[in-house]
Amino acid sequence: MILEREQINRYLRHILIPEISGPGQKKLLGSSVFVCGKNVTDTAVAIYYLAAAGVGHISCHFDDSTGSDRLLASIHDLNDDVFIGLSDGSNSDFRIFLGRPEFIIKKQELMYTSFVPSVVSLYQGWQGGLQISQDSDCLQTFLSRLSTAQQISGNEVPANTRNGELLSNCLSGALCAMEVIKLALGIGTAVADFLYFNLLSMEFLKADEAERNHKLTELCTLKPEDCRATPLEDRKVLIVGTGGLGSPAAYALALAGVGTIGLVDYDTVEISNLNRQILHSRSRIGMPKVESAAVFLKSINPGLTINRYNISLSKENVFNIIAGYDVVIDAVDNFPTRFLLNDACFFAGKPMIDAGVIRFDGTFRTILPQKGPCYRCTLPDIPAPDSIPSCAESGVLGPVPGIMGFIQSAEAVKFLSGQGNLVNDRMIFFDGLFSEFCTIKLNRNASCPLCGTNPTIHELQEYEFICPDGAEDNRKFL
Repeated sequence: MILEREQINRYLRHILIPEISGPGQKKLLGSSVFVCGKNVTDTAVAIYYLAAAGVGHISCHFDDSTGSDRLLASIHDLNDDVFIGLSDGSNSDFRIFLGRPEFIIKKQELMYTSFVPSVVSLYQGWQGGLQISQDSDCLQTFLSRLSTAQQISGNEVPANTRNGELLSNCLSGALCAMEVIKLALGIGTAVADFLYFNLLSMEFLKADEAERNHKLTELCTLKPEDCRATPLEDRKVLIVGTGGLGSPAAYALALAGVGTIGLVDYDTVEISNLNRQILHSRSRIGMPKVESAAVFLKSINPGLTINRYNISLSKENVFNIIAGYDVVIDAVDNFPTRFLLNDACFFAGKPMIDAGVIRFDGTFRTILPQKGPCYRCTLPDIPAPDSIPSCAESGVLGPVPGIMGFIQSAEAVKFLSGQGNLVNDRMIFFDGLFSEFCTIKLNRNASCPLCGTNPTIHELQEYEFICPDGAEDNRKFL
């Protein structure tokens, strides 16, 4: 047997993917990664997703190691297959350097020492970017351009905390983990161009040779909106599902200072959750997910108010649950619950932030009742059972739901703070295997049975949860 039985259960979603399967997971377990950041917070997301995915050896360096003991203990509880500690990473197969532009520039000398393939990820304000270097010449060229861009911008980073910077850091960490896993497995396409994102505008692109310098300078330049810190302690967010999507969304919102988070999930923690659901751990297997998630979230934000709903969402309880929340995050992996939430949020006038993932791919959109298309505008009826495979059947790469969940949290913060452009007239598609983002325009459908000109749906419908014999319960959240 390639893997132990417990490892098969833990990494099942990866093993289901043909590009990974058992041999690929074994390769991950034998891989080593060095992660370097200014502090624990900057690098925690990347480390969590590397460990959850089963990267066997993780060595860390922090300029400020405050909190490192707690992080290392948390990683051990998440995955005891992983050996993790503080070191210089001299014997690692891959390296990650993650931080603000000035930190990346400061670490140049360390990057050149015994070069190995490296992922350099930087963030500032609501923007971020990622560059993979598979040879020292590529790395040197990128760092030279970054230094030039930093000199042109001449910005000093203010001391105040910025919501956008925390969110762009979280997304950067998940992207780093995904790229290192792809490098270790030799699958997909590494980011040869600079992968740039702006969470305020929800712009994602690969900057080629002609555009790279411009995007680096833009990233290094702080704008007024980058420095705006909006208090969120009086705002309330409901997250339906505390799995692969709900975990990162809740993690980022708790750090961002949202005052109240509601968690809906009737499931309990299982070992098969732990390759992607970073709020949970081995010591809490068997615990209701909402309780396990609350333990983690309270550890990073003791002042957070958490409302736990350890129940299955239904048309009988959905209106009572969503009442009182400013925004609803849809973090589920089944169509009946998604349609139920869409319809309930429409009737209640609640914004809904939706995402879905399978294998290496993800989708994201925001639904604002009467201000853009609803879910039924593009998919009027619930697809027939088994017509579209779920991640339980096709697998999912662990960091992919992390990437989409962090994008959901960024959209929620933008809505709560009145910043940026919401994605209520677009859908974003993400292809993680090739690190491509694609955005398509969406329009309201005049024939939509819910929000169209002559609607036929005036109240919540029956939402059947059909579970084929021997299959996993379709109500389970990702």
